[in-house]
Amino acid sequence: MSAVMAESRPRSVLDFEEKRFPLELKPALPDIRELWDKANKHAWDPNTAIPWDQFDASKYSREQLDAARLYWSRRAWTEYTGTAESPAVLLRLIMEADREIDAKLFWSVQTLEETRHCMASYLFAEKLGGYLSAPPKQAPKSTSHRGIRDKVLNPDISFEAFVIAHICIGETIAAKMFEERRRSATDPVAKELVRLILKDETRHIQFGWRYMAHRVKNFTPELIAEMERIAVDVMENSELKGFHCIWMLPNEHTQPLIDANNITAEAGLGGATPERELAALIESVGEIRQNMAPWGIRIPVFDHPQFGRI
Repeated sequence: MSAVMAESRPRSVLDFEEKRFPLELKPALPDIRELWDKANKHAWDPNTAIPWDQFDASKYSREQLDAARLYWSRRAWTEYTGTAESPAVLLRLIMEADREIDAKLFWSVQTLEETRHCMASYLFAEKLGGYLSAPPKQAPKSTSHRGIRDKVLNPDISFEAFVIAHICIGETIAAKMFEERRRSATDPVAKELVRLILKDETRHIQFGWRYMAHRVKNFTPELIAEMERIAVDVMENSELKGFHCIWMLPNEHTQPLIDANNITAEAGLGGATPERELAALIESVGEIRQNMAPWGIRIPVFDHPQFGRI
């Protein structure tokens, strides 16, 4: 590529010229607009929607409270990923020509929902003994960053590839994990908190699958190859390296977080055991493969050094 071409090529989608008019606000994708309507109707306030006054710390040992405090602090750090990175997705939708208004409306609400999850997790950590603003040991970046900003602001990666990797795959796995946490939770506060987050996460998943069902008519062999490549990258460098399942990356830095996860799960305070999370991961990846196959997208089998084929 010549120097002139390299200089003229957009460095990010922020270099695109925003073309706002004509601004069409009528529904273009009714099923996506429905998700936006539901998000508005089912909004909840972290301060009042959860029965915080039902939490009884005397039922738990100091070890359990300390573990759950760290666990829910990490949940806040993880949910903050959405707060920090979701705006980049909205910018992509706005700056890229011909993206539907329904997707823009829905994503503006999703960013708020991710922030809500972060604050609710923070409030529970406070109840458990006090929110921790940083890990006891600095864990690898893959456990707290999904690389959303880098991908979605990169004009060389299609928005479709981003949706397949980070929503259809990433959000599907996230929701499966929350289903296991809901089943494992016995504390009334933990159970309600997980239930409310899961309701929102379910809509996030539906957005990805519904949106791609609209876009499938535009799939080309080149786009399918790109979607498969980005999907493999997210699986290998995020999902299988501890973002949702911290125990998949055991080392001296992650061990305090792994221990906190296990103790919290056993105490019924909103965690799930590695065994249940692994089963959920395998189940969700199987469903993802099955659902993408009619679109011509093939997700390979992954070999994990500790847990075998996934």
